[in-house]
Amino acid sequence: MPAANLILANADYFILIMFRVSGLVISSPIFGRVNVPQIAKIGLCLSLGFLFFITFPQEVDLHYSTLFGFLLLCAGELLLGVALAFTTNIFFSMTAFTAGQLIDMQIGFGIVNVFDAQNQTQVPMMGNVLNIMMLILFFLVDGHLRLIEIVYLTVERMPIGTLIISGTVGLTALEVFARSFLLGVMMALPILASGLTLEIGFGMMMRAVPQLHMFVVGIPLKIIVGLFVFSVTLPVFAGFTNRIFSELWNGMELMFGAFANPEYSP
Repeated sequence: MPAANLILANADYFILIMFRVSGLVISSPIFGRVNVPQIAKIGLCLSLGFLFFITFPQEVDLHYSTLFGFLLLCAGELLLGVALAFTTNIFFSMTAFTAGQLIDMQIGFGIVNVFDAQNQTQVPMMGNVLNIMMLILFFLVDGHLRLIEIVYLTVERMPIGTLIISGTVGLTALEVFARSFLLGVMMALPILASGLTLEIGFGMMMRAVPQLHMFVVGIPLKIIVGLFVFSVTLPVFAGFTNRIFSELWNGMELMFGAFANPEYSP
């Protein structure tokens, strides 16, 4: 049977696959970036949807009797894709906002922000640098291919139309956020430690030399030391991204578990 006729014969099943795929592709900070042309996003969704459609023929009957019932199935599939994209977004935002804000406040760049076109908001300057580095490293370790593999695994382990949203989705999202926040603080710890050491040194100098104007000396010195420590710890950050990506995949597994139907999960 030609592919077009096959899709027409199972149009409802194909539409549900498209909702699951597009939820991740359009909402993720990898495929759904604002500078990616819309035609490219649509083409990727159609390509992946068709690939999954021919790889996984309809295994279960879709239980709906009205248009409203079908729309509920579509909303569930879309919500799963958006939940997986939310996990990706939260870990990438962790570098831009959590770690970046802590580093900027410690260095003295707290009022210096740059515009992030992806999030349509102002982000800390150092956070923007870390976010760009993390995005580059994500592509270097084939993280974009892993995202596609995760969507493939969701279709394999949980057939289309069998989603059950448990009451633990909110708690799972909160746990994922807590893990990402902890990693963000850990990323900023070297800068925080150097800043704390510098503050102790300033206190001792003010006790020894009360005439020394610490605002004149301290602020430039904090910037110099902070930038030096930041540049020295960049290779460490590159290695630390392995743990970040590992927690990212674990977070996606947790979010997937909140939607899994025990009847169909292995």
